[in-house]
Amino acid sequence: MSHLHLPDGVLPVWLWASGLILAIFIAWLFSRLIRREDLTRRLPLLGMMAAAMVLGASVEIVPIAYHVNLTVATGILLGPYLIFLVTFVVNFLLALFGHGGLTVIGLNTLILSIEGILGYFFFRVFWRISKRIIPSIFLATFLALSLSTFFMIGVVRLGVDHYEELLHSHEEKGLFEFKLLKEKDHQPQEISDKVNFRRFVSIVLPLGFLGWLLEGAITSLILRYIYRLRPELLRLTDERGNG
Repeated sequence: MSHLHLPDGVLPVWLWASGLILAIFIAWLFSRLIRREDLTRRLPLLGMMAAAMVLGASVEIVPIAYHVNLTVATGILLGPYLIFLVTFVVNFLLALFGHGGLTVIGLNTLILSIEGILGYFFFRVFWRISKRIIPSIFLATFLALSLSTFFMIGVVRLGVDHYEELLHSHEEKGLFEFKLLKEKDHQPQEISDKVNFRRFVSIVLPLGFLGWLLEGAITSLILRYIYRLRPELLRLTDERGNG
């Protein structure tokens, strides 16, 4: 739910360009902070989780139009540095499949990375408090998804004025601009030049709430299974608690 599925041109250039530049800079910075031996050791897990994220994003859960990101699960397993690199690669691949435009790769990377990083730290806080794996994962996933969704809503709000200008102009734009659909007689469609942002939020949040619960349950089951088989992957040095 926190992934932007917007085509190229819907968001203003300053917004998506800023997101892309910031994402590239953070990815470069994190790549410098990651220890080479840690990256080499976790590279197979990184590839596996990236593939799982792409697969999860490709399967829509009907009827709430939700897909599982698995970003929190990846963040918990890989840590805050590697999760950023994974989300960058995953969003690039998804954009090639038409799952969001090329221009929103940077913004999607920032949104999903916030989700994964928050999930990583929330999980460790809840684990220290409860020492119970499933409640810790579920709460971490639910909170991380909810906060990243509000961040996504904020990004959409920043692009509303630009989108309304495009609707009002009825003009065809270039490669990185929005193309307004036209009827067969080449006349503009009857379409409102205002975006009901409140309605958008009122739809996203209830559906998102169901999605947060669902992904919290799925993530809990996946990581609980991993915890029982390979607890060292979660890098919990404390004594194992109850599942």
